[in-house]
Amino acid sequence: MDTRFPDIQPLEREQRLYERVVEKIIPLIQDGSWAPGDRLPPERDLAEAFGVSRTVIREAVKTLEARGVLETLAGSGVYVRFPDSAAVSRSLRMYLQLLDQDDIDLRLAEIRRVLEVEIAALAAARATPEERQEMHRLCQEMRKHVGAPRVLAEMDFQLHLLLAEATRNELFGVLLTPLIEQLREHFVYAWEHYGARPVENVFEQHEAIVAAVEVGDAEGARRAMAAHIVFYIEILQARVQQRQAARLTAGNGGSPL
Repeated sequence: MDTRFPDIQPLEREQRLYERVVEKIIPLIQDGSWAPGDRLPPERDLAEAFGVSRTVIREAVKTLEARGVLETLAGSGVYVRFPDSAAVSRSLRMYLQLLDQDDIDLRLAEIRRVLEVEIAALAAARATPEERQEMHRLCQEMRKHVGAPRVLAEMDFQLHLLLAEATRNELFGVLLTPLIEQLREHFVYAWEHYGARPVENVFEQHEAIVAAVEVGDAEGARRAMAAHIVFYIEILQARVQQRQAARLTAGNGGSPL
């Protein structure tokens, strides 16, 4: 080691002015000083109030627009946007798409197990009669489409998202929707490859969840959902093992080990 150069850490760069303006604007929106739908003061006034140039204000506005906090309407001005849960879900889904795909399905399944067990319990306590009826209908309808994995997968999505909606907590839907969307093809794969695991088992698992929700049995809904997700994870684990075996075979010139 060259002793003339000890372990020196690079100096942190000073935060850019527009980032500091962003950090000042967000609390003003959070505390209601500028509510959703309000128009911000003109650029010139903001620059004077913050003691920065108009260029800095423009950069701050662009940053907040990219985050979905503000929007610029041509000829009208800059407005505070209403919260958009769909935009949050889209951003999370994009993040998931950019992750390492090797074991993403299993990692997402682990998150689903944490989220959906409690979702089922809350749905049992809070679902409306109409939601309970729709869940029951979906379970019955799924039995009519044995042999149509994509149709079954779509109904599977609908059932899980309906359970999230029935919690009366929109944040569950915001979090769960991109997870399920990312796993869309894995849902189809699962329905195509239950194979030795009879599809009847899956129908019975869904029906057990819904039956617990229908009678308001939160603990029963937890148990039923936990069993269902474990079953699903087993399918994904088998798929990962098949992928790994295929890579090993390819790496050995196509010859099995």
